[in-house]
Amino acid sequence: MVIDQAGRVVHEIEVALPQEEVFEFFTDARRLVRWIGLSASLSPVPGGRFRFEVQPGQFCEGAYTDVQPPAFVSFTWGWTDPAWKLPPASSLVCVRLTVTDGGTRVRLTHDRLPGDLRAIHDEGWATFLARLSAAAAGTDAPAYPQEGRP
Repeated sequence: MVIDQAGRVVHEIEVALPQEEVFEFFTDARRLVRWIGLSASLSPVPGGRFRFEVQPGQFCEGAYTDVQPPAFVSFTWGWTDPAWKLPPASSLVCVRLTVTDGGTRVRLTHDRLPGDLRAIHDEGWATFLARLSAAAAGTDAPAYPQEGRP
């Protein structure tokens, strides 16, 4: 697991694309669903909607809290299905994009997760960020998870 001392799920990857293009994978619905989600409704302004269908009938929902193109975006996160015990907008995802020699470093931090949900979100982010890497490289993404309900 990649959990820091503050209990946040933290992942870093490097993507061989310019920072501006990587930013769009978090703010443009068409790009977002290339790596996470089946459908999405996004309004990437502070207070704007962040909602997507992760798996059939499973929706993640929140709102953008900070949008600083092309270097930073954050949004609240939670699930519409009460079985997850993480209501919409109850946790926070922050994504910092840093220019590197090879493209862009993506540092994703998921905060305010209950202890019993950290492991499944850590596993989920590892899976989906691998899909982001593939989508950014223009290659076939690893298989999309078909299950993952609590």
